[in-house]
Amino acid sequence: MAPRYPHHARLDAMIAATVALVGACEMRTTDRDLVYLTPDQAIAQINKPAGAFQSAPTAAYVDPRSRAEYEKGHIAGAISLPFQDMTLEAHSVLGGFGMLIVYDTDYDDVIAKSASKRLLELKFKEVYTLEGGLKAWTKAGHETQTGLPANAPELPDKPVE
Repeated sequence: MAPRYPHHARLDAMIAATVALVGACEMRTTDRDLVYLTPDQAIAQINKPAGAFQSAPTAAYVDPRSRAEYEKGHIAGAISLPFQDMTLEAHSVLGGFGMLIVYDTDYDDVIAKSASKRLLELKFKEVYTLEGGLKAWTKAGHETQTGLPANAPELPDKPVE
């Protein structure tokens, strides 16, 4: 038996295809999705008491710069997760944290913004961007460290010239 209204079947197929396409698209973020914190606001956010029936969120500072830049100086205890590795490694490295504060080197760097957006696209919920990066952090008098984290893989040897 043929459908009574054949154009409805075609319309239904187009709607189904549109829904499938929309569902398959990745979440896209913009700068408007970012939440900026000053260094002091970041510390306050991390230390913010939880509600009566909530546990305090576990937080991490995330450094998306290269391992070489991280080694030269980073926020004490920050996790090194270079931007180019973020998509593949973010869930295994950062999955246990409820709050992430991403930073870069200076006020005009874009890597923290890009990394924060990537983490939001990867479905991390509480992501903040440190305004002014490491420069603002040190200017505010907060602790930094040098060297690689204990669990970091070794950097490849430099080619001999």
